[in-house]
Amino acid sequence: MSVDSVFPQLEALLPHVQKPIQYVGGELNSTVKDWDACAVRWALMYPDAYEVGLPNQGVMILYEVLNERPDVLAERTYSVWPDLEELMREHKVPQFTVDAHRPVGAFDVFGLSFSTELGYTNMLAALDLAGIPMESKDRTVEHPIVLAGGHAAFNPEPIADFIDCAVVGDGEQAVLEITDIIRDWKAEGRPGGRDEVLLRLARTGSVYVPRFYDVEYLADGRIARVVPNRSGVPWRVSKHTVMDLDEWPYP
Repeated sequence: MSVDSVFPQLEALLPHVQKPIQYVGGELNSTVKDWDACAVRWALMYPDAYEVGLPNQGVMILYEVLNERPDVLAERTYSVWPDLEELMREHKVPQFTVDAHRPVGAFDVFGLSFSTELGYTNMLAALDLAGIPMESKDRTVEHPIVLAGGHAAFNPEPIADFIDCAVVGDGEQAVLEITDIIRDWKAEGRPGGRDEVLLRLARTGSVYVPRFYDVEYLADGRIARVVPNRSGVPWRVSKHTVMDLDEWPYP
């Protein structure tokens, strides 16, 4: 089912905000694909303002790696400034991508690259604007899988209630492996719902799914231990490391 652009509604708001150009898209090398021709669709977010997030090499590399696959679509989204956020809430315009202005809530995966912990609250604002339930336990099969990565996701516990899963380390290989798992699950008719696809991701040993672990704390707040609460889930999640950077695109 095709997804409509929200640009007609957004365009009417742009004369009333600062720096409207950051929401328009159409940059050199940006990619817009046919929604219906793709099996898996990613919304990639650097959870900060456009001018801060656009130069981020991590997101640019993942954007290129994913869009090189003919059956995969990746678009970018950024935090909106408070002036536009207020208007979006008033006029019911959801969090959108800058490439084709599609609503973030319609994608299969909402992937966030955290460089600092300051992005955590921007993630919550984006989830709220997108109409995605704030806490992972309240999401259904109709909502995107919320995936955290980047430097500030090495310890994902502070945001464990709000993300569905996290990748620790380099994302180039991880996003392709995750894409294959989601594609196969969708092709099979989404058996077992959201729980099943997250279980398949967790079983790879390289994706941390907080709901499948119980975390115990010491009196001073440090983590005492992390214990799987589901069979087949590994005790330790591996960190991704790309050993040969020359194998991967550098936009």
